[in-house]
Amino acid sequence: MKKTTLAALALICAGTLAPSATVLHAQEVSPTATKDVYDFSKFSTEKLLDLFYDVLQDGRQYPTEAEFESIGILPSDIAFVRSHVRRASLLPRTDRLVQGTNEQRELWCNFPMDIGSDGLAGYPDGDFGSDVFSMWNYTNIFGSWNHSFFQAPGAWVDAAHKNGTMIMSGIKFFESWGTGDGSWTNYCTAKNEDGSYKYVKPLINILMYFGQDGINFNWEDSSYSNKDVVAFHKALWKEAAAQGLNDFQLGIYTSASTLTTGNANALFGNSEGRTATTMLNYSGGDFSYGLEQSARTAEAAMGTTDGLYSGVWIVTMDRGWNRLNATDLAKKVNICLWGEHGQSRFMSYNTGNDAMETQENYQRLLERGFSGGYRNPATRPAVSNTGNNWEVGSDGKTPLSTFCGLAEFIPERSAIQGNLPFYTYFNLGNGDRYSYKGKKTGSSWYNMANQDRVPTYRWLVYNAGTETVSTDIQPEFSHADAYTGGSCLQLTGKATSTGTDIVLFKTKLTVANGSPVARIAVKSGVTGVNPSNLSVIVRKEGSTTWHEFPVGDLAGNTWEEKTLDLSALAKGDVIDRIGLRVKGSADNYSMYVGKLQLDDELKGVKPAPVKDLVAEVKEETKQSMSLKLNWQVEATGQGTHGLVYNDEANIDHFEILYKNGKDGRVSEVGRTTQWATFVNTIMFDSTDDQPYIGVRSVSTDLKTYSDVAWLPISRADQSTLPAYESNTYGVSEIDPASEGADIARKQRYVTDVTTEGAEVNLDYHADGPQADGTQYVNATDHLLKVRQGQQVKLYVKAFNTAGMSPSDGLRYCFAGGWLDLDGSGTFNPDPIDDNPAEGERLFFLGTLRAATPAFETEGITHTFTVPADARTGKSRLRIVFSDAWFAGMFQPTGYTAKGFSIDFDVEIVGDNEQRPTPPDTHDQGTADEPEGLNTETGISNTTAGQVSQATVNNGQINFANVDKAWVYSADGRLLNYVTNPAAGVNAQSYAPGTYVVKMQYQNIIRTQKVVLK
Repeated sequence: MKKTTLAALALICAGTLAPSATVLHAQEVSPTATKDVYDFSKFSTEKLLDLFYDVLQDGRQYPTEAEFESIGILPSDIAFVRSHVRRASLLPRTDRLVQGTNEQRELWCNFPMDIGSDGLAGYPDGDFGSDVFSMWNYTNIFGSWNHSFFQAPGAWVDAAHKNGTMIMSGIKFFESWGTGDGSWTNYCTAKNEDGSYKYVKPLINILMYFGQDGINFNWEDSSYSNKDVVAFHKALWKEAAAQGLNDFQLGIYTSASTLTTGNANALFGNSEGRTATTMLNYSGGDFSYGLEQSARTAEAAMGTTDGLYSGVWIVTMDRGWNRLNATDLAKKVNICLWGEHGQSRFMSYNTGNDAMETQENYQRLLERGFSGGYRNPATRPAVSNTGNNWEVGSDGKTPLSTFCGLAEFIPERSAIQGNLPFYTYFNLGNGDRYSYKGKKTGSSWYNMANQDRVPTYRWLVYNAGTETVSTDIQPEFSHADAYTGGSCLQLTGKATSTGTDIVLFKTKLTVANGSPVARIAVKSGVTGVNPSNLSVIVRKEGSTTWHEFPVGDLAGNTWEEKTLDLSALAKGDVIDRIGLRVKGSADNYSMYVGKLQLDDELKGVKPAPVKDLVAEVKEETKQSMSLKLNWQVEATGQGTHGLVYNDEANIDHFEILYKNGKDGRVSEVGRTTQWATFVNTIMFDSTDDQPYIGVRSVSTDLKTYSDVAWLPISRADQSTLPAYESNTYGVSEIDPASEGADIARKQRYVTDVTTEGAEVNLDYHADGPQADGTQYVNATDHLLKVRQGQQVKLYVKAFNTAGMSPSDGLRYCFAGGWLDLDGSGTFNPDPIDDNPAEGERLFFLGTLRAATPAFETEGITHTFTVPADARTGKSRLRIVFSDAWFAGMFQPTGYTAKGFSIDFDVEIVGDNEQRPTPPDTHDQGTADEPEGLNTETGISNTTAGQVSQATVNNGQINFANVDKAWVYSADGRLLNYVTNPAAGVNAQSYAPGTYVVKMQYQNIIRTQKVVLK
């Protein structure tokens, strides 16, 4: 598996983007900043094992920060791998919704995270269109299929652990065709002088240091049955138990589709102990036909089927689902979904006309796959082995609308228990903006560590007070608005006088301190005083009666937070269900719910404060800055493995704050449960802004805060900074983690774009690919001038790859064009012809999972008429190509799959009446300052330091304002760890070329290229 190297960074600085880089979107940056966000080039499984082995010889369980740094692994990357969220314990499933399921049966999602197979997918960044998997309520283990050992993002671990799901730290491959890492067996079989296995303790120590649960194997040669390999695996389980890593998992997938007496010890275990959690290989893609035999073998070997999973390849959902519940013995076998290396099938089959629609469709597709085709686990389509379409077929049916759902086989799970408080903002972990109490404070973001605990039921909707299924109200996640974060719950449908219940959470929450209240934030969008027709409902343990607490009237069309007195609950009561009730008279009911919190009098639980805040400048322009942050907390009792769990420090989460100047107004720009985060594109009011970034911890009581740890960020010389390129149309670039992106950058580009019939025609030509590797061409210096009602002929031709080897040109893509017609600065994805009043899509061509050679040989000719009511003034034409094998990534904005995008400026003229600009329904104005910023919490006084710099003089790299530095070659090799930067670096032995220097001064890290001649 490829990993990002600092070679990518060097190439970025030099103007060429290496294909394995995860980067900020195209934008010139400061000479002492970089678009490259993460560097895991030194996160080698073997190097980490050797490092942890070496410190073990000194009697230590984990290395020091300096020892990590000496091999090029910096705290700024380590912090994004670690998870400080303890896995939550699960509630019993005796009261499961589908009583016919086996209470003990589990699901293993052997899926990738996000998109890409280079080990960078799933880490926090600014890409709203990323994968926010949310079906933890049915998932026991998540496989982290596209990451190597010890390198899965801690943000995903946080999300999984909040919901009681175990998560693998990554996977190793031993493919039958010989592409695997055969050297791993040497690590498995290496022994100490006393005969013990050398790397058993180091491996468990690494997992405990990073807060992750296990390792995963795709082992398709026969070496998994090697005697020492089997013994090594068993020793790992025993060591994990001895050290208290009770959630340890060692997953294995081999060519075996049935557990037999011959392979049981190597794949599962015997009386001597557990060997592995096994995913039985599928039979022709389908479930094993040996379910009963495998169950009998497992029980004979270990006395249980716990850890035995039957695998299925979900390239299609037409599988033998009826066999899973055919017998009581078959029901004992757990289920494992595989699909697949670089992108979850739920992501690759999902579609949408733009990023917003694609995100909402993704959650709906997950819900139909897990809860069943009706998106209500209480009523599911009949089990069928056919007709379970991933995509809209000729019958026009919604994808997976006829699928019975995994709820047919797997009981739902909940880990919501303990004392109040409990809260959710219905955050999925991303947003096209960051909102605080309804108003925008930040740019587009993605961070799974800000995903709230997911609803237990997706979506359990009944007639009020009954268990009769209702379809009157449809709940769903929405990114169209948010109270705090990036998403919310939306309720739409018909409000009736008898009412509709949405049962959200199964819980065991104790009112431990009396005087409980519910805090709920809602928004109807209706002007003037209007009824909410909404209530919070709770049910006490042991009762079937719901207690209803009305929200009451709303004052207007903006977000409003209400506090409800939960008078029916008393100290000592236990809440076992939480939901919402809609009751009224409205055929077009619509309501956003952006916060739901149940609280009591608990207050004064002091969280451990933040310390040692470090900021790495990842982007800087005259008007903006992006920052990668990490910090520590002043917590005691770090244990032998160096990891402090948030709950040990009385921390629920961290708030990320920003202000302009020491005494500036404070705004919240992010939240996380990690001890690190990425803040994308902080916009300044002027070039004179003095940015301060702050982090504070929030107590488990949700009312008490630590002091804010403020860090002033020194600005680079304004004369060296580029202007910020404002782009309301959003980015459209290649996903740098796409498999095959390196070839796409050479072959996938447009050579000609011309028009006929316009006032001023386009005449664009290119004879080579875009140099910066983004696969986006900013051709806005070419103007297309059109008149309202004018007919224009557009011609687009792609580079012809016929006869090339390999040949992977734009012929393998979808192609589309969009023209902003309402002056909104965005693209309405609807086609012009189907929706002439609002549509802005000019054309769409290509065939799913097929080539269209004419794109390259003949080109695309499309004649369109500019609508007579098109809004006059400046506009934009965007042409996008994206791989036809990944329909969900074909949109006017966001990442493309091995695609190509080009923009042209457009001027629309005319005297006709113009269509209106769509209104922005988000709350407007300046957001409130965060709560608790008073003399008790304080704001520390700090001053900005100087900007680090590196210069070259006579073969010597000299430093200014640098405490320590790292020098990397163009291929990502660490050449020098500089602990005495005052002496500089003698680089006379280095070959001429470009090098990359990472420099830290006080608590600020910057990156700069240097050229040696």
